[in-house]
Amino acid sequence: MDAVAEGRGPAPPTIIGDGQHEGAWRASAWLQALPRMTADAWLDGVARLVVVSPHPDDEVLGCGGLMAEAGVRGLPVHVVSVTDGEACYADDPHWPPAHTRAVRRAELRAALDALSGEVPATVATLDLGDGRVGAGESALVARIAGELRVGDRVLTTWRHDGHPDHEATARATADAVGRIGASLQEFPVWGWHWLDPAASSPPFADAYAVQLSAQAVATKGRALDCFVSQRAGAHATPILPPHVIARFSRDFEVLLP
Repeated sequence: MDAVAEGRGPAPPTIIGDGQHEGAWRASAWLQALPRMTADAWLDGVARLVVVSPHPDDEVLGCGGLMAEAGVRGLPVHVVSVTDGEACYADDPHWPPAHTRAVRRAELRAALDALSGEVPATVATLDLGDGRVGAGESALVARIAGELRVGDRVLTTWRHDGHPDHEATARATADAVGRIGASLQEFPVWGWHWLDPAASSPPFADAYAVQLSAQAVATKGRALDCFVSQRAGAHATPILPPHVIARFSRDFEVLLP
């Protein structure tokens, strides 16, 4: 996830403060009215699920439930971790980049183990540099393409999420998917912070929600618990305080084709 002061999208987002609380999203008419499909239907015909994630935790926040659903069905899951999120606490001398990098890699591995079924999830760590994805976007396309296979179902962050790393990752992933012949869908992460739950219409075209089983929701919760460094208690201003975790504890996940 990793904090950022400002970004861009359909409306100029402001990623500061608490953002939208989950109570407002539960009351959002447009969110509740999104078309729904079952996880069985969404995973039908999928040979491998690939998630391209800007920072460790984005993959679990945005689609950890679907990763869990794939796991219980015995489908292979592969995560491409673009950065290690090593700059998340850049102003804290207790969290130098080398230490943060090691901690977040270990947390990601623990989270993937929690989500995995009989087939352990795999991870490719690209170490592109937290906060510098856009600068290396051209090279990133080829590196992502090298992790893909024809026919993969690929998920990544929304290209208008408001965080520059998220948006650059989405653009690079779209280019890589086009080269290989896979399919791509996107998921919001920071969007839930700044989008308007009371808007008269959805801010995304053709978005839909995939319904998760109670087991997948619980498994996703255990995976999120693995990101101890991002949670309350690890830092004076954690990236994932309880009100943020609440946005990602729903029994559905939203995707954008």
